[in-house]
Amino acid sequence: MNGVFVSNAYLRDPKFAEPAQMFSAAAEELGIRLRCVTNADLMFAVGVTPEIDGILGDYGDFVLFWDKDVRLARNLQICGYPVFNSPRCIEVCDDKAMTHIVLADNLIPSIETLVCPICFGEYPDLDFLDEAAYRLGFPMVVKDCYGSFGQQVRMVRDLQSLRRLFEGPYTPRILQRYVECSSTDIRLEVVGGEVVASVLRRGPPGDFRSNCTIGGRMTPYEPTIQERDLAIAAADAVGADFCGVDIIRTGEGPKVCEVNSNAHIRNLYECTGRDVSYDILRHIEKQIW
Repeated sequence: MNGVFVSNAYLRDPKFAEPAQMFSAAAEELGIRLRCVTNADLMFAVGVTPEIDGILGDYGDFVLFWDKDVRLARNLQICGYPVFNSPRCIEVCDDKAMTHIVLADNLIPSIETLVCPICFGEYPDLDFLDEAAYRLGFPMVVKDCYGSFGQQVRMVRDLQSLRRLFEGPYTPRILQRYVECSSTDIRLEVVGGEVVASVLRRGPPGDFRSNCTIGGRMTPYEPTIQERDLAIAAADAVGADFCGVDIIRTGEGPKVCEVNSNAHIRNLYECTGRDVSYDILRHIEKQIW
């Protein structure tokens, strides 16, 4: 089996090179030929198969798409290449608003979420935030619809701060009810409908976010049956062959916080000893053959 691993050409931090390195090593051990390319390498006319055939050569059994360039993923798909995860899955997971809409459509419990109205330019008024404050109360969590590693996630504690955040050019955002969970959540890695690894994440002192990139810490964690079932259901709802599902524990039971179509796997490996690149490649092999 010969495949292509696609990453983003413009993410230059060394941590973004780690998945390609891990998948390359796993592929070699599994007897899979894997060629690593970037989205910049694959700029070609929409739907013109000969051009992409010339770039991928005999590596076209599958495309392992470790990026959010959903347009490229879709173009590869219409050219006949099996893409993992699917473009639709990447699109749903990349847009936090759409993630929660899809979860709700599948009756999967997630954090109470309001989707901010689309605007062109700047909001002429911010009256909709008054309703949000009434519905969700404070503190409130504000998330940009597009972002990773907790960088576009904020907590606001009053209406004035909330309004100030929305001044200026329009940014797609969601508003969520804050759930007190001691800055912890659970990351469960789902591959092929099974939870293959899980960790408990705790945020740095004074920060409500639990992302490791901003200083959070991971410890190995054995999820409950309910948490496993919820993660698997969330993965199925977004159509993921593999994903990282973030769950928080509430008084009403576990709820999904986010679903990540290409969750970072190095930290997971360092914490649990489980290199999920092997699990993902084995799953793809089963789907192809």
